[in-house]
Amino acid sequence: MISQVTTQGSALRGLGPLLSPQSVAIIGASERRSDVVTTVLRSCARTWLVNPRRESLHGVRCYSSLASLPEVPEVAFVVVGHQAVEATVMEALAAGVQSFVVPGLGAEAGRLASPVADRLAELVRTRGEVPLLGTNCMGYAQPDGPSLYLGTLSRSFLPGHVSVVSQSGSAAEALICAGPRFGFRTVVSSGTEIVRDAADFLGAFAADDGTQAVGVFLETVRRPEAFAKALKACAEANKPIVCLKVGRSSAATRVALTHTGAIVGSARSFSAFLAAYGAIEVFDMTELVETLAVLGRRQRPRGRRVAVVGESGGEVGLIADLAEGTGLSFAPLPEFTAKTLHDEFPNLTRPQNPLDVWAIDEVDRVFPRTFQVLCEANAYDIVVAAIEITRYRGPRDQEWCQQVVEALAAATDGTSIFPAVLTTIGVDAPDAVARVANEAGIPLLRGTRTALGALAAVAGWHARIPGNAPPSPFPTVNIADLMRPGTLPEWESATILQRYGVRFSPFRRVHSPTEAARAAEELGFPVVVKVDGPAHKSVGGGVILGITDAEKVSDVVAHLGGSALVAHQVPPGREVMCGMHRDSTFGAVLSIGVGGTLAEVLGASATWLAPVTPEDAEALIARLPGAGEIARPAYVDLLQLILALSQLTIEHPEVGAVDVNPVVLTDDGAVAVDALVEVGNV
Repeated sequence: MISQVTTQGSALRGLGPLLSPQSVAIIGASERRSDVVTTVLRSCARTWLVNPRRESLHGVRCYSSLASLPEVPEVAFVVVGHQAVEATVMEALAAGVQSFVVPGLGAEAGRLASPVADRLAELVRTRGEVPLLGTNCMGYAQPDGPSLYLGTLSRSFLPGHVSVVSQSGSAAEALICAGPRFGFRTVVSSGTEIVRDAADFLGAFAADDGTQAVGVFLETVRRPEAFAKALKACAEANKPIVCLKVGRSSAATRVALTHTGAIVGSARSFSAFLAAYGAIEVFDMTELVETLAVLGRRQRPRGRRVAVVGESGGEVGLIADLAEGTGLSFAPLPEFTAKTLHDEFPNLTRPQNPLDVWAIDEVDRVFPRTFQVLCEANAYDIVVAAIEITRYRGPRDQEWCQQVVEALAAATDGTSIFPAVLTTIGVDAPDAVARVANEAGIPLLRGTRTALGALAAVAGWHARIPGNAPPSPFPTVNIADLMRPGTLPEWESATILQRYGVRFSPFRRVHSPTEAARAAEELGFPVVVKVDGPAHKSVGGGVILGITDAEKVSDVVAHLGGSALVAHQVPPGREVMCGMHRDSTFGAVLSIGVGGTLAEVLGASATWLAPVTPEDAEALIARLPGAGEIARPAYVDLLQLILALSQLTIEHPEVGAVDVNPVVLTDDGAVAVDALVEVGNV
């Protein structure tokens, strides 16, 4: 389980020579590896080729061994066959080499890959802090620095301030070959990470002045605490992280009795873990690229107020529809702005945001002037040109598209307004337009929903650094008398939460039909009678609702064996679920979502790592569908419930899961109806 990190240590030691070497030896340089040799020769100041079977390659001398080199290289790029990798690294270590890139030991090695990699890792670890990148990776690439990369780097691989670590070599290659979308500082393909992993490289990026935003492609988190430490370092450095993790479906785990455990699982726990550090989570490569395209610019959006100017009424309508769920604000045009546009372009009879200006006037007049008027309004944080920029449009169309980009650049220059171009389809822009956009710092975003999501994610980003548990809003609570290992009956579960201030419908535990009848009269009809055991028994017939007289209560309890819970029945209302599931890797995850019998069907709306602050709790409620319609008394009770769960979770690590479902929301407050607490060894 991840512990909270309160001090920043070095998440990384000794990676400087690996990523910025002064000298490199390519061991195994050959014609078959011609692309590799060319890439390294072009990017590194001093490169030595080692191949005992050749005298030269590309006009560069080949040495017979490491021992015959003029100097000990800082990094060995090991591109020999898998049978020779282990012996080659041993020889290099003996020669004094201190850093390694080992791309091999992938599918080509078959069953030998894993045992050889294990021995290689042990060999390197015995030498202390010797960094090794790999195995089964592409290496790393830098547009304006050393690139020890297993491939050819495109001319469209531009320098910039985005760094990436990817456990997938193909994903790293896809980003490098994505075209001139944005500039990179470093792309690291980390592979199977036998010595150095994603956490190490994240730590390096956090400390690197040239990196201002980070992309991460993950298949697994090998060291959760180190990864958390690296996320914290990036947050402290005000560097946004965009993370795509695969394997979510197979990673999901289920806990039999709690809705929360069934809903949350490892995938949602990881999402909560990322959110705790402010990382932006995406779910496919397109989202990753578009979000990095926004972050790859010189500035970030300062807010979520958006104005859109387009060439199609249908397309701007689509943009307005799809933006609704992103959190972007399409505020109406200020009255003066609308009047100015109408006065200058009378055909704009009712100017509104988003704007379709096609055929209103000449392109070279209507777009520039509209951008200018919108920027002068000081009412928007982002101005978007929604035009179809594609290299397959005719020459004249490409010409006016370029004019629109230039006009957007001119209108936003010198302002804090973020400019962007949105194209509905994912086709490369003409080189000339891409060049203009790059020089002006304008992202050419692709795909309506994805582009809007990227703008919203970056506009709403702020660094988050989890701290220690906030002071308890509750007095010291003694629940030792109620705790025992296992799944607690509902009476004990509800009583525990009541002591933490959670509001429940009044209930009694009874041990005879007569006692049950008396309790029902005291509680007030109608009542509900439940089996005296764990909650969530309605499917099995353990809950009898709507009982309106004492005789019926007595009969029901007699039928249940003489012992039961009797509770005042809460009037119908909107139902939500609150809970906690303690993930074995990421710790306690709080969850809130749709309640009642639909909880597992619809899934949790929001998750958050414990502990939560009052601000965190408000953010959780805000992500609940229809949050704005919750009455104030219910909102306050719900806030108190989330904080109570968090405090219980922190004070009692033996509590493995908590489920409060349903919680009924009314105009008078939020009332818990069922509760379940699972306890480990007390």
